[in-house]
Amino acid sequence: EQSLSLRVSGSEGLQNTDARGVFKNVSVDMRQFKKLKMFLHAESYSGDNTSVLNDDEMMAFVRFGNDFTENFYEVEIPLKVTAPNATGAEAIWPAENEIDLDLEALTDLKIKSRNPGLPPLQDGEIYYDPEATGRLKIGVRGNPNFGLVRQLMVGIKNNTISPADPTGRPIKGEVWFNELRLAEMDNSGGMAALVNIDTNLADFATISATGKMSTIGFGTLEQGPNERSREDVQQYNIVTNLSLGKLMPKKWHINLPFNYAIGEETITPEYDPFNQDIRLDRVLDNTADA
Repeated sequence: EQSLSLRVSGSEGLQNTDARGVFKNVSVDMRQFKKLKMFLHAESYSGDNTSVLNDDEMMAFVRFGNDFTENFYEVEIPLKVTAPNATGAEAIWPAENEIDLDLEALTDLKIKSRNPGLPPLQDGEIYYDPEATGRLKIGVRGNPNFGLVRQLMVGIKNNTISPADPTGRPIKGEVWFNELRLAEMDNSGGMAALVNIDTNLADFATISATGKMSTIGFGTLEQGPNERSREDVQQYNIVTNLSLGKLMPKKWHINLPFNYAIGEETITPEYDPFNQDIRLDRVLDNTADA
């Protein structure tokens, strides 16, 4: 089993309010999953016995989105420190350090951040969820879209500033990031139907009608969840050909053909076209009527 390790050492350590991280360019659609999970481990720097890392003094974070400056989500968690020479999975990977995030919480936060009554964010400022509870802290900046995540970053922050210690202190330590993963795939399918009707009323009229519909999640057996339809589609077409001359006396010898056609197609996307990680029905529920 392999983990990514970030170590803070050196004479100065990680200064208060400072952060360090590593990033990777990716191309991931996260919309079909419900959970973001990861195991984390923290320990004091073994090369310096004078610098002891205490619980919650170091914060781990995951940042992902279109970029790392203007459009991204951020997830933070303060870390419990594993004692030296500890053994067993529960001690090395404490449950308090595990990230287990419902991705829907991020889209809820994104909707909250669009409140016109909120003051605009300053340069580098992140809107954090004011109602968040528990150890996880989530934030958003700009208009990220986890329907197409282009960049992913994991890192650590100095978290020593507190009401009891407003100045904070430099820290040293090591953090392991293990099994960053998406879980609980939404594999629900859809359905489709097609109807064709042709009628012939003697030599007076012919009527042809077609109708089709497909729902979100419809696709072929070979297609994966991310390849299936993302929209509801309803479509119909009706074509009529009438020989109106048949309604008149034959001695008039009038041939009066009449053709009428009507068709309509309605497409309802699953996601808002301008915020492609927020379902359209949720946007409508949080939008005032005109």
